[in-house]
Amino acid sequence: MHIAFVDRGNLDYVAETPYREPLGGSQSALCYLAVELAALGHAVSIINGTTAPGEHAGVNFVNLRIGLGSDFLARADVIVELNAPVRLALPYEFPVQAPLVLWMTHATDQPIARQLSSSEERDQWAGFAFISDWQRERYIEEFSIPRAKSRVLRIAIAPPFAKLAEVEPWFVRQAPPILFYTSTPDRGLNVLLFSFPYIRSAIPGTRLRVFSSRKTYQVPPEKDKSQGLYEACRRMKGVEYIGSIGQDRLADELVGAAALSYPSTYAETACIAALEAMAVGAAVLTTRHGALPETTAGFAYMVDHDPDRAQLGRKFADMAIATLLGMLRNPAEAAARRNAQIGYVKENYGWPARAREWESWLLELTR
Repeated sequence: MHIAFVDRGNLDYVAETPYREPLGGSQSALCYLAVELAALGHAVSIINGTTAPGEHAGVNFVNLRIGLGSDFLARADVIVELNAPVRLALPYEFPVQAPLVLWMTHATDQPIARQLSSSEERDQWAGFAFISDWQRERYIEEFSIPRAKSRVLRIAIAPPFAKLAEVEPWFVRQAPPILFYTSTPDRGLNVLLFSFPYIRSAIPGTRLRVFSSRKTYQVPPEKDKSQGLYEACRRMKGVEYIGSIGQDRLADELVGAAALSYPSTYAETACIAALEAMAVGAAVLTTRHGALPETTAGFAYMVDHDPDRAQLGRKFADMAIATLLGMLRNPAEAAARRNAQIGYVKENYGWPARAREWESWLLELTR
């Protein structure tokens, strides 16, 4: 089967990019999935904004100008568009007979999703792929997406997180906890910076490491509007601002850390940051918002989302303090929960298994 993925976001990346450089979660997921589908014997292409076209890790990368402006797509058995429900506005230049699949990772409130209000737009697609039950139900409710045409095909952890060596947990060593933040800056970093001094005051020696920037979307520093948040990180005692980094290094940096500290203000449709924290054995401290409860499967420590940032910050700090002190007081219980969450993620969130799920569904659509 020839599977062609199309990412109109115009980001410049190939299969190796997420390992060595920051890259958005959707694009990273696309790379991991494509490589695994190629390993299953399929011809796989990604049409995107690459400036290094050619074969990478068994996947053919094609620049958008060539991939959309030739008969390239006419030769595909199935075409999967990533976050681009604009088939009517951007028709292919050459006739395409292959089934069209829309893979959405965004929530329904994102501007690009509004295209699906049109029945003509919806009718163009043979299938709709979503990344959580929570997200799928929102699309069905808001845009009348046909349930029979849709599938939940979850994301998975980056390969470097699947092969990390075990280390002795911080609470067994009775060491001060190291917290970390790995999401984009506009999804709760301001709330965390409000909370952190309270956490550090209650648990002396607590540190926070911030792996966040808009480099994941290839935004240059001079155009990154979150510079004030990064500077606040640099000025705050106990906080180390690192910025976004590639997955190989990130996995190594998070080994031994205590917890992902993510007072999310964003309705996540899934959360790779939470899954990867779980994979390294870190606790997940977050909000009960969007698909976060579904993604973390009962392993996360949560507070209800609150649109009042100060209220959310206080609630989050209280929860984090109670959770971390509880782990120090009862390391045996904390270790059992930690081992269970690591096992859960490794059993259920690997890309090889996810690729087989995609393969099965795409084969159905092409028959």
